[in-house]
Amino acid sequence: MRNSQDAFLLRYRYRNGQLQAGIPLWRVEDAPHRRVGWLPSGTEVSYWSLPDGRDPRSLPLEERFRADLTTSRRVWSGSDVLRVLFHDRPYQVLHFWTHGVFTHWYVNFETPGQWTGRVIESRDWHLDLCIDLNGDAMWKDEDEAAVAVEQGQLAADELQLARATGESIASDVDRWLADIGDWRNFIPHSDWLALTLPQAWETAT
Repeated sequence: MRNSQDAFLLRYRYRNGQLQAGIPLWRVEDAPHRRVGWLPSGTEVSYWSLPDGRDPRSLPLEERFRADLTTSRRVWSGSDVLRVLFHDRPYQVLHFWTHGVFTHWYVNFETPGQWTGRVIESRDWHLDLCIDLNGDAMWKDEDEAAVAVEQGQLAADELQLARATGESIASDVDRWLADIGDWRNFIPHSDWLALTLPQAWETAT
């Protein structure tokens, strides 16, 4: 990664331990209880894929987790994203803007991050929660998470914990925001350009 002292790596694994994704992020905040990173559009990432490079979501849902899943490099083509990560909570929070205007929060449920130096490792739980500016929450990918449990990619108790945590968040969004931090007015440094995934991202520490 360029300017490695100012960046860190978020790395995901499948339930069997194989690599699923690698995402380099600019370091916004590094505190004992949370780490905050900025993902610019155009950043090179590695993301879950089929052996031929296709997105697993191109397969019918009932086939998705029976396929040979791997990871492959691609460019993050979505909008810039701020990610707030914790080492002791079963989720991270993504913040989205459109043309500089904040639009929504996206709660990605996952195993609490394992922090080792400049790397955070986690495992995605396939269930997400979208929260709009009015504080209204909507579940996302419930069907995928259910199939992930049926096909052994996700434990039933992990899905149960994700649902309970999401319901707690949705019940009092203002309290939750006071807890995770309000980043709606965040402005990134002008020199935080798209990052490059290092060649040795699989073993980086």
